[in-house]
Amino acid sequence: MTDNTIPQDSYKFTLDSLTDAPPAARHTAPTLPFKFTLPRLESLPPGGTSPYIVRDAEQQGLCCRVHPPSTRHPQGDRTLMVAKKPKGSRVTVRVSICAVGELPMTALKGKASVRSRADEITSQLRLGIDPNQVAKAERAAKAHQGQVDAVANITLGQAFEKSLEIQPIAARTLAGYRLAIDRDLATWKDRPLREITGAMAVTRHAELTQGKGNPLRAMQVLRKVHRFATQFWGTDDNELPFGRCPVDKVNVVHRQWAKTAPRTRKLGDADLGPWLKAVRDLPHTQQRGDGLLAAHYLELMLLTGLRRREAAFLKWADVDLRRGTLTVRATKNKTDHTLPITQRVKAILAERQSLLIAAQELAQRRPNATNKAHADDLAQYVLGLEETRHQIAAIEAQTGILVGAHDLRRTW
Repeated sequence: MTDNTIPQDSYKFTLDSLTDAPPAARHTAPTLPFKFTLPRLESLPPGGTSPYIVRDAEQQGLCCRVHPPSTRHPQGDRTLMVAKKPKGSRVTVRVSICAVGELPMTALKGKASVRSRADEITSQLRLGIDPNQVAKAERAAKAHQGQVDAVANITLGQAFEKSLEIQPIAARTLAGYRLAIDRDLATWKDRPLREITGAMAVTRHAELTQGKGNPLRAMQVLRKVHRFATQFWGTDDNELPFGRCPVDKVNVVHRQWAKTAPRTRKLGDADLGPWLKAVRDLPHTQQRGDGLLAAHYLELMLLTGLRRREAAFLKWADVDLRRGTLTVRATKNKTDHTLPITQRVKAILAERQSLLIAAQELAQRRPNATNKAHADDLAQYVLGLEETRHQIAAIEAQTGILVGAHDLRRTW
């Protein structure tokens, strides 16, 4: 008999003695313990519909679990394990070692082998230690550490994009935020958020104050992103995964850095007449751009108190001349706002309608792309204009009065 065969006395073809083997394997599988060797284990026949277990004759507790054939293992799967009761327990614990063939059965001292690993597991069980629970705790700790490491490496740019995904903001606000990230905080965009310190924030704030940039907005964006990241990725075990907000240090070093004087500029009683005359003269004095459109735009803001973009993109569909109202959709506070149309506003709207009719007639007479696009724009928006820097500069040059778009809202 060679080591490649299983001793004949290991087989017993009686139903009551083959307790660990399924019916389909009872007449082929060994039932008595035998000395485990790699060839003998590989020669074990696969189970029928369920696995069976054979035991080693030399090392107590060492056994091999033989699984039925499967798609992944057509010849069946054989797993070596230790099956023993830990000290103080009445329940047998099965601790997997490896698949047959992954480790040698025996090896030189200090080298990994099936029997050396079985000895280690048996020693733990004798001390009342369940290796499966130890391994489970180690996996949980490793997974937790992996999560901590992943969070620790989140960059400012990644946290910013995640904040936009979870907390969408208006397009205009987003443009300002992206300018702060891509220009004022560009050198930190790919840096882990936890590495941005308070001292770095103080230094960057000073640099932006002295050079080109917006220090207030940059610090506001940094603070917003840091607070979001702390709330989103923070846990009970790690409430501050990125440390303290670096902007807190800016608050201490540059006291009242975030406090700016409220803007109060508006048209005074003495300025209103000269300014309004200059606005209505724009169609005659302004050589650059559409002077009449700019005049309507500025006067409409003065008479309605609309914000710059609200006036610029007011749609004809939201103007009800029969009821004498106009409605601004999705204002800054996320609601619709309806205003009455005064006589002067009605006159401006009438002029805009006359221009619309003229543009549509021109598009019919000369149906080119430019004329059609202009008629379509006038048919959708009452004004469709937002940029009036040159007109405001011209009014200031003529009257000495500088008033911006939001100043007209305060005047109203």
